[in-house]
Amino acid sequence: MTRPLFIKALSVPRPVAGLSVLAVGAAAAAALAAVDGGFGQRAWPLVAGLVFGVALQRGELSLVRAWRDLLMLRDSGQLLGFLSALAVAAVLTLGCLALLGASGPPVNARIGHVGWLLPISAFVFGVGSVVARGGVMVHLRRLGEGSLVAVPALLATFAGFVAGIAMWPWAYRTAIAPAASPWLPEWVGLAGALGLQIAALAACAAALWRFRPRRGPDPRPMSIRVLVEPWPASVAGGLLGALVAASYAAGQPLGLIAECATVARWLATAVGWAPAAMPELDAGIGGIVVPLPDGFGLTEHVVIVAGFVVGAFACALASGRFTLALFTARDMAEMIVGGLMLGWGAMTSLGAVTGEAIAGVAIGAASGWVFLLFASLGVVAALKLDRRAAVTHPGPDLVGPEG
Repeated sequence: MTRPLFIKALSVPRPVAGLSVLAVGAAAAAALAAVDGGFGQRAWPLVAGLVFGVALQRGELSLVRAWRDLLMLRDSGQLLGFLSALAVAAVLTLGCLALLGASGPPVNARIGHVGWLLPISAFVFGVGSVVARGGVMVHLRRLGEGSLVAVPALLATFAGFVAGIAMWPWAYRTAIAPAASPWLPEWVGLAGALGLQIAALAACAAALWRFRPRRGPDPRPMSIRVLVEPWPASVAGGLLGALVAASYAAGQPLGLIAECATVARWLATAVGWAPAAMPELDAGIGGIVVPLPDGFGLTEHVVIVAGFVVGAFACALASGRFTLALFTARDMAEMIVGGLMLGWGAMTSLGAVTGEAIAGVAIGAASGWVFLLFASLGVVAALKLDRRAAVTHPGPDLVGPEG
């Protein structure tokens, strides 16, 4: 099919246009700050969403791609990028708390319950990430890049959230309420928790170091390397980790699932699949609040998701990576199955890679490590069983399940 001329035009690097989109986003944040009478309510989520989208699109960060690159290409660059995100987030968050002499975690800290259900839901999330060719943030990134396959994936993910809400009373009663919420600083202090986590991350980095990508000097102008060419995953990961720490400082831990969970709760309640009174969701649990809304508006959760897509679109426009990509019936089937697993896993785990794992590790929560471990096991197991050529012999263009 011949693409329309304006779509072809968007597929050519246009750095000025991309920067203009980001400037419009910044102006919108200033307008929200003026309307709200302060920067914190919705302006900060919009800025955070924009930066989040930039980091994910420029670094092409993806847990599935990270493990696929290591297993199939012997390239640890993406995994080192995630380690960079975890290390920067932990150093800035726990380090600042220690310097300030904090006696407890910040408000809405992502400290989840660690019971028998968390490893299962994290593993399901990991498997779903491979089936759907990416997690929640990857499909939102793809949406900003013009990939239409993200639409059925995100709709199915939302349906998975509805299923998770419908199961919430049972899950809370049998697995979440009886479980503890381990916070490492309670045992070894803030500095001790930071030291333990950095030691663990350093050990992982040492094991992966010999598989790191080796790049020679790049003679191209800095503007091309920043705006057009993909960033090293470690740079994008460091930016993501700094954003997670900044979000804690702003009192709004970074994540993308809260609005999905809120809308899913409204729908599940409206059709009678869930009771109006849901234990702990209104007051907040594991650092996430999922109220039953009377209506919907431009809340901070909507703003951060919109900012993420706009940030990813701006970078795709700047780098010439915006392309309307269609999908086949098989693609749709995979998106539906994988999306259902993603949504159920994220809702039951009360987070995904950024909100549960990175923000959890940043604050010293054992739940972050447990989710990351079992989600990775799910990804690796699914990759071992996935015999698609794009997985077993990925080409330099990284087409296929890069999520």
